Amino acid sequence: MTEELTVSKSTSLLINDAFALRQRNGVPVFTSIETLKRPYTEQEIENIILNTTMQRKEFGLIPAKIKSYDNKLKSTLEKTPKRIRIKKDYPINLTRLKSILITPRGKGYISTYFFEFAKTHSISIYFIDARGRIEASFIPFHNKNSWLVIKQSLAIGTEKELEIAKYLIQLKLETEDMEHLIPLLHEAKDIKNVLKAEALGATHYFRKWKFDKEWNWDGRHGRNYYHNSNAIDPVNVMLNLGYGLLAQQMSEILIKRGFELSIGFLHTGKTTRSKRYWNRLVYDVIEPYRVWVDVATKEMIAKQEIKPSDFTFADDKSHMVLKDDALKTALEKFLETLSLLEHKSLPIIRTVENML
Repeated sequence: MTEELTVSKSTSLLINDAFALRQRNGVPVFTSIETLKRPYTEQEIENIILNTTMQRKEFGLIPAKIKSYDNKLKSTLEKTPKRIRIKKDYPINLTRLKSILITPRGKGYISTYFFEFAKTHSISIYFIDARGRIEASFIPFHNKNSWLVIKQSLAIGTEKELEIAKYLIQLKLETEDMEHLIPLLHEAKDIKNVLKAEALGATHYFRKWKFDKEWNWDGRHGRNYYHNSNAIDPVNVMLNLGYGLLAQQMSEILIKRGFELSIGFLHTGKTTRSKRYWNRLVYDVIEPYRVWVDVATKEMIAKQEIKPSDFTFADDKSHMVLKDDALKTALEKFLETLSLLEHKSLPIIRTVENML
């Protein structure tokens, strides 16, 4: 076990096949499990028939029936490939790895010993569903800064809340080249009008996007034009995936800073449908960074790394999903794109802290 696991530039491990996360000799390892197929050899067939024949004699079957069964078994084995599982262990570099993402194709197990390693070394584990959304996660740290949480709570409904919301949306408008809407933003007297300025900017921003007809793009929305979930076109599927990863990574960053994620300044239960989110603050802070996902999505389309044929509808036809190999490609691209998120976002996060 000498080969060390190579992780991407984002220090994330993407698991898209059979696997095991465990410990061997006190070392945490990622075990890849590959299933190979080959025909049974004549000797293997003879051995299988011999063993089954002996078993059936023990059950008292008459010889004629045993022979008939053996002929059928031989014919079946000659037509059926033998499956061989090849396991390969990779020791994990605990000083580099920060997160593990497991897709629906990633079938396997995680030992309790490995969770201990993950907890000790602050390695997060995410489980991604067929839509590319984070459906469950293991985040080993939860550092609450009581002083910071109190200041968050006291800011709700005050000028500080409005000031922070305007600050974050102004940054977003700047990244979208929508600076002409900043005066409208500054005129906002409450959070609802800040959101109106943000929505207007998003409408103009996405209206500029152009793709070939086969991409079926007609704006940022899902099956219901008022919601972005349940995407029914490839571009929105990719955006949902990228934004989901962005939100999860920002959750880690804000937790480490000591924020209470359920207290948002822009996305609150009063102004949006964010009651279903446990990390409302995250959706405030990621606003200036959504453009990172947008650029990565456009690059994958322009370079034909992802094609319209890489998508299909879910069994119930309610939404579109990425096929397995394309999902892996998109995840790797987004992870690379977000690799500098913590470093780049800290100045903005510190500004928000100071505004409290």
